Amino acid sequence: MTARAILLLFLVSCVACTPQQALLSSLIPDGTASILLGHLESVADVNRRRIAEFEQQGAWAELAAFADSNISRDPFSPEWRLVGGYAHVQLQDPARASTYFAEMLRLSPDDPSAYHFLAGAQRAAGQPQLALKTLDRALMVQRDNPLTRHLIGEVYSDLGRFPAAAEAYRHVLREEPRFAAAWFGLGRAALRLGRAAEAQEALAALERLQSPDAARLRALMAGS
Repeated sequence: MTARAILLLFLVSCVACTPQQALLSSLIPDGTASILLGHLESVADVNRRRIAEFEQQGAWAELAAFADSNISRDPFSPEWRLVGGYAHVQLQDPARASTYFAEMLRLSPDDPSAYHFLAGAQRAAGQPQLALKTLDRALMVQRDNPLTRHLIGEVYSDLGRFPAAAEAYRHVLREEPRFAAAWFGLGRAALRLGRAAEAQEALAALERLQSPDAARLRALMAGS
C-alpha cells in the first residue's frame, strides 16, 4: 500500500469495517494528523514529532505556520500543502484550506485524494458548484473511484438535485454494495423524491451492514 493510500485510510474516524465505509465517514476528522502524517514518506521524523505535538495541543495556528515554513523550504511538496490545509480546516477556515489543497492538486494532478480534499473544502466553504467541477476533473483521473462518485452524490444533495444524487449513489453501489454511506445517501435522496420503497431498501441494506447510519435514516423516515 502506498503512503498516500495509507493516508486516506487514516484520514477518517470510522467504526465501519471496509475501507470504502471508512473513507466516507469523514475526509479530515479531529485527532488523526499525528497518525497519518507519520506515513508521509517525505516528512522527516523530527517534523512528524512536531506535527504530533501541535495536533495533541490543538495548536492549529502554529501547525499552519509550521507548514508554511516548510513550504518555503520545499515549495514542490504536496505533503506540506496537505498539512497546511488540514490546519486551516481545524481553524474552521475552509476557504483558506482550499488554497492549500488547490496547490496540493497542482503538484499532484494524478492523485484522486487531492481532488477529494479540495472538493471537501469547497463544500465547507459553501461553494458546491466549484466542488462539482473539481470532482468532475477527478473522474478524468480515475473514472470509477467510489469516493469520487459518493462525493458527487453529496454535492448534488447540497444543491437539491436529488435525482442526480440518487444516480451517483447507485453508481457507487453497483461497484461497492457494502458502501454504507452511499446507501444512506441513496435513502436520503429517495425520501426527498417520495420514493418510499427505495428508502426502505436502503434502510434494510444499512441494517444488514450493521451501520450506525441505519438509525440516522430511520429517524429521517420517521420525520418525513
